[in-house]
Amino acid sequence: MKKIKIIFGILVLVMLVFGFKYCDGQTKVEKLKEGDLIFHTSKSEQSPLIQYATMSALSHCGIIIEKSDGLYVLEATGRLKLTPLQEFIDRGKGKQWWAKRVIDKPVKVKYSHLLGRPYDRSFKPGNNLFYCSELIHHIYKTQFKIELCKYRKVSDYQLTGLKDKLKQRGINLNQEVVAPIDIYNSKKAHNI
Repeated sequence: MKKIKIIFGILVLVMLVFGFKYCDGQTKVEKLKEGDLIFHTSKSEQSPLIQYATMSALSHCGIIIEKSDGLYVLEATGRLKLTPLQEFIDRGKGKQWWAKRVIDKPVKVKYSHLLGRPYDRSFKPGNNLFYCSELIHHIYKTQFKIELCKYRKVSDYQLTGLKDKLKQRGINLNQEVVAPIDIYNSKKAHNI
């Protein structure tokens, strides 16, 4: 496991340096609007596992929501909730974040019926529970008729050393999932 952590650390460093354009919150925050997608490297316990399996620095994502008192992120963490944008940014490693836009015209995301639902720890499709990237995929597909990307089998990801952890969480290698990096790399999403 130590060897995996070292390889993973090197991979994340390379991806942070070469793979993603860093957004400094000062200039980009002003450009964000409802419906935009926001990504960061979470400090959660499962973040290193997600990063390793997906070979990506990204491990968490949400959707920007505009309210009268500012910008929020609709996210799946513990329970589906609205988090003030700055709190979301501050919670990410190094306060780094990335954003993408799918629809250029103004949109309104319908989300109140989703608030409070538990986080889907087993990443099961179609169970009315959501994890972060599944939430984004679901909203865009059901509300805007845009399929950001295809789901992939768990076995399509890098799983060396992770199969026991997956089994403990009830995750089947043949079940289909969508990862934050899959959403980020969608051809239907572009940089802001």
